[in-house]
Amino acid sequence: MDYKYHEKDTMKTPYVSVVMTSYNRAHYIGQAIDSILAQECKFPFEIIIGDDCSTDNSRELLLSYKEKHPDIFVLNLHETNQGFGANWASTCKLARGKYIAFCDDDDYWCEPTHMQSLADYLDAHENCGIVYANRWILDVATDTKKLANAKIPDNEDKLDYMLHRGYPILFSASMIRKSLMDKFVDLDAFIRLKFPIQDFPTAVLLAPHCDFHYMEQPTVVYRSYSGSMSKPQEYETIVRKYTQEKIMNEYLYGQLGLEYDGPGDDRYRYGILLSLAFDKSDYRSAHEFAKHVDPRNKKKYFAMTWLTFHMFRIARNIKNRIINQH
Repeated sequence: MDYKYHEKDTMKTPYVSVVMTSYNRAHYIGQAIDSILAQECKFPFEIIIGDDCSTDNSRELLLSYKEKHPDIFVLNLHETNQGFGANWASTCKLARGKYIAFCDDDDYWCEPTHMQSLADYLDAHENCGIVYANRWILDVATDTKKLANAKIPDNEDKLDYMLHRGYPILFSASMIRKSLMDKFVDLDAFIRLKFPIQDFPTAVLLAPHCDFHYMEQPTVVYRSYSGSMSKPQEYETIVRKYTQEKIMNEYLYGQLGLEYDGPGDDRYRYGILLSLAFDKSDYRSAHEFAKHVDPRNKKKYFAMTWLTFHMFRIARNIKNRIINQH
């Protein structure tokens, strides 16, 4: 019979450690945790959650889960805000399993075999360091889902792909071999340098040392909504995030022995700011940000005058309404 969490099994050494970070997601985190507890697998697991000094009732909710399941839950409760990367890294340090799986506090696993299928693949393929599944993208605003089908096209080219073309891996759909994390990922650097994200730097540091594998079946639901960590809605938040990312990227390129393109990162940051200014109908900010973006960014030219800026927004709104009607 497949293993499913039961109180009598909680003293076993976990085969998989599930790491989650928490910050003001009380309205989502319960579903995330329940989806982990509902897993049907042949091994014991632990759930380690780092709460970064939430100001809603997230912490009370976490303590209630800990009280119900005192041995399976490990809580890393910060008394001051550490920042996302530092919270994640200090929580990962508590993991005891052979493998580490991840689930963000606003995502959830939608298949009860998710954890077992990832662990089975790692068991059977010792050269694989990261296995990740396909995912559903849930648009919170419209309550509609679509398949991501996001993967790295060529395993041999994965490092170059992630550095220069995109990062398709969702950590909530991933499992990593802990021995490789211990050897090649310096979690203290995440804390010391205040990394703003955790997935991209971890995958980049592991890429030269192991294979990655993509599983076609979607087993995770990723929530997409304004104000999430990946979609900040304030200029100051974006500037702070990408300033920290620049420091992180300098570190990563140094570890890889590669030359870092700082100006390229700056142009990318201004591109994000420019897109947000269009969304906010903020011509003055858009006009200023456009001076610093990549020349190939088409919004650069529409932000040159007030008239072209608003013509672009009107045309885009009409296009979106037509698409939504179909």
